[in-house]
Amino acid sequence: MMKSASDRLRPVPATLPTEGQVLAVVESIVLRPVSDGQDMAAATLAKSGLLAISIPAIFGGADISNVVVAEAISRLSTWNMRTAELFVHHLIALELLRTSGTTEQRRAVYSRVALGEVFHFSAGPTVPPMARLVRSGLSFMVEPAPSMPPPRGTDWHVLIATAAGMGEVAFILSFEDAQPSDGDVSPTAPPGSPDNVLVLGLDALSLAALMQAFLRGAICRGAIDAELGKYDIGDTSASAIEFELLDAIVLKVASIIDGIQVDEPTLDLAQTERLCEALQTACLRCTDEVTPPQ
Repeated sequence: MMKSASDRLRPVPATLPTEGQVLAVVESIVLRPVSDGQDMAAATLAKSGLLAISIPAIFGGADISNVVVAEAISRLSTWNMRTAELFVHHLIALELLRTSGTTEQRRAVYSRVALGEVFHFSAGPTVPPMARLVRSGLSFMVEPAPSMPPPRGTDWHVLIATAAGMGEVAFILSFEDAQPSDGDVSPTAPPGSPDNVLVLGLDALSLAALMQAFLRGAICRGAIDAELGKYDIGDTSASAIEFELLDAIVLKVASIIDGIQVDEPTLDLAQTERLCEALQTACLRCTDEVTPPQ
């Protein structure tokens, strides 16, 4: 399970068992000079130990609260947006996989994360799957193949697809061995093992959508907070109110996601959609309000 061509010698990142250690690592990152390369963003995350902070306690993880996750994303977004975006896609992928597949499949995923490997989920979780899996000998192939490869530095790409007899699944692909097809810059997806096909859990897509909106809200919060710091208080009174509303919604959703991840109650789909919309609206209102003083 999860044996990839990306298996290569790399230092195993330190574990971060406490929220204080997570925030200390984030602070040490944002004090570094900024490098805009995608490979550097992935390497920074892989070495830091941050990739594993959302591993559930039942699988040996620290299960760091989402309030701290939001703080980490907000701080990273002010330092380097590439790094923050890569981290967001990784966390969405892990949320999608948290309730999907068998216990052993999830354990295998988390073992790769603990080694510092980056997962990437690029499509919006609410978009209906268009790809399908077809048997190719003992493996599966994706049809049509993904039109674009994941960002450089990504170890695993998580796709939503349909498979005969299984319904909607998460298909975990490595693009390490992919070769360009017909001169195109996009690689052809290699075959994947049946072990890398995880049947989606109950409400997995809705939970991933909520996580996506939450993490986007955290990025927006970081960017707006940094922007407000450039102006005098009198110039930003309306903006400050909108920022505080966004901050309150981010913290509320963090608490709700914590409860879902720990207790796994039946998901209130209406509430989930309402929270996603509230986060998106709050971000838009903040962005509209934060303008340079005349």
